[in-house]
Amino acid sequence: MESKGFWRNEWDLFLKDMQELGEFCLQPIEITVPWQKKEEVQMLKPTVEEVAEKAETVEDNVGFWKREWDLFKQDLNNAKEFLTQPVTFK
Repeated sequence: MESKGFWRNEWDLFLKDMQELGEFCLQPIEITVPWQKKEEVQMLKPTVEEVAEKAETVEDNVGFWKREWDLFKQDLNNAKEFLTQPVTFK
């Protein structure tokens, strides 16, 4: 019965790795230049929280932010399907 414990531990480690990968990939990116003041720094990409908030607050749930949020969720789903597909050895 140790096999179940092994696979449960492997699954937990996999989920932890996916969480860390997601956090790494979703970090906001800043573009800075030496002559620009710190408060003038422009964000290249909004944070996940900003996109989710804008997608929920847009009237009728249509528009750019809703599409961005739906595309983000679809990308996560595609990654999950790819990473959890069965592996066969020949």
